[in-house]
Amino acid sequence: MHHRRFPKFLTVGALLVIALSVVGFNVIYLNGLTVTKPLTISHRGVDSGNGVQNTIPALRKTSREHPDLVEMDLHETKDHQFVVMHDENLKALTGVNKAPYQLTLKQLTRLTAHENGYHAKVASFDAYLAAANQLHQRLLVEIKTTKHDSPDMLSRFVNRYGATLRQHHDQVHSLDYNVVTGLKKQDPKQFVSFILPYNFSFPKTDANAYTMEATTLTDSFVDEAQGQHQKVYAWTVNDDTTTQKMLFEGVNGIVTDHLKQLQGTIADNVSHPNYATRLMDYIIDAPTTNLPLD
Repeated sequence: MHHRRFPKFLTVGALLVIALSVVGFNVIYLNGLTVTKPLTISHRGVDSGNGVQNTIPALRKTSREHPDLVEMDLHETKDHQFVVMHDENLKALTGVNKAPYQLTLKQLTRLTAHENGYHAKVASFDAYLAAANQLHQRLLVEIKTTKHDSPDMLSRFVNRYGATLRQHHDQVHSLDYNVVTGLKKQDPKQFVSFILPYNFSFPKTDANAYTMEATTLTDSFVDEAQGQHQKVYAWTVNDDTTTQKMLFEGVNGIVTDHLKQLQGTIADNVSHPNYATRLMDYIIDAPTTNLPLD
């Protein structure tokens, strides 16, 4: 008789443990203990079109809102300098149908860029970096590459800027895996993130972080990266629902075009949590968790 009751006792005990675990998780989560505050990262140095992307006036304006990092882009020029520019063609911003590698830095910085009803001069990286340091604004520098780059482009970047970037706790990221590996080899103490446009599989790299496109980012990727002592930045996150999902997944940083909105959503979820907000976050992310919904 005792032997027949034993399996039933185990089943009841197992169900009780599961129930307590779920309740315990819900209590912890709804009190905000599972959500940590990620870095806020202003995409291309603007907030909701408050200036021309990747220009110094926009940097100054956006830095007043205190992002943790300002993300910006640079290209190598014809004379092997570095210009702050995202696009591989200048026409959209300046009206000049040329690529950055086709013009010298002097020619580039004479151009005026127009966007969002604003205008500003195209900036050299030296000038942009100096302005950021004066503002005590940390940068996330994206190194753009093309087949026209000089063979020693990365070495010159490290020799010229590596020490300054480390001193001011700036960070670097790139879509180019050779840039990521080259930076870690030439400047091992530099914080480098590998930009991933899709989440196909978890890469094994020496990068300090991964900048992952948000729509394919999963909590399992975040868990594996953090288990390898690597951070995860989500980009480009421009709505509250995606922000809440990224918070629940535990990303270390969020890149956005709408900085104030991001800061407000994070404050509502992290700094001043409430049960309604927590419950909504849980519902939003529930399909990606392993917890039973029945």
